[in-house]
Amino acid sequence: MSAQTPPQALAHPWTEDEEFVRLYDLENQGLWDFDFYRQLLVEQGARRVLDIGCGTGVLAVSLAGEGLQVTGVDPAAAMIRTAQRRADQASLGARLTLLHGTTAQVTATGFDAAIMMGHVAQYFLSRQEWDRVLKDAYRTLRPGGFLAFESRNPHGLDDDAWDEDSTKATQEHPEGGEFTSWLEVVDIEHDDAEGPVITARGHNVFPDGRHLTADEPLRYRPLTVLRESLHRAGFAVEQVWGDWDRSPLEQSSPEIIVLARKPF
Repeated sequence: MSAQTPPQALAHPWTEDEEFVRLYDLENQGLWDFDFYRQLLVEQGARRVLDIGCGTGVLAVSLAGEGLQVTGVDPAAAMIRTAQRRADQASLGARLTLLHGTTAQVTATGFDAAIMMGHVAQYFLSRQEWDRVLKDAYRTLRPGGFLAFESRNPHGLDDDAWDEDSTKATQEHPEGGEFTSWLEVVDIEHDDAEGPVITARGHNVFPDGRHLTADEPLRYRPLTVLRESLHRAGFAVEQVWGDWDRSPLEQSSPEIIVLARKPF
């Protein structure tokens, strides 16, 4: 590895940076959330799926490859480009539709399920943004369809150690050499009404020694806020879990995983 340069902050979100996006799947492969949502969709008999915040398309392409009809939507152009390349390589044809934009651009309706994987729910920082995505999800679902998503449990933050010692890892870079990455919390904005906004700074040291950072604010809504907003959007909360093994939600649980239904 070349000599490391001083840290340099990205001038745009990491989701719009081709280098960061290229490493995203490497750092998040083999996680339990993928299997959780895949199994949930099978159990619920879903055939038409809306993947909100589909990212690089790993889940959407996999589901379409298994015969489901999938629409993926994401506001980040770099993410959608990666998802489209993955879809083209899989030759999925009309089984997968990818949209660059927000749920407001989703005009299709009659979906059996809408999902937000990868803590996508926490990217909607304002209440207005969050209410809008819930309203759009409700609009696109058929009666009896469901919405499923996860959000990190703000009451379990003591166990959510985002610092260099806990998150630092070195992996092979897809273009040769190694890269090192880690996270650190740089700001906590407390909000008793909506839940805190926590900003984590991602560090990537590339094989050529470049050290790039990107800040990412996320909203940590408590269950009371999630329930209230879902009910206001028209959903009935059907199930809540505290982790990917479907254990009950407890004070110290790392996740709040929600299954909400659009009434018949």
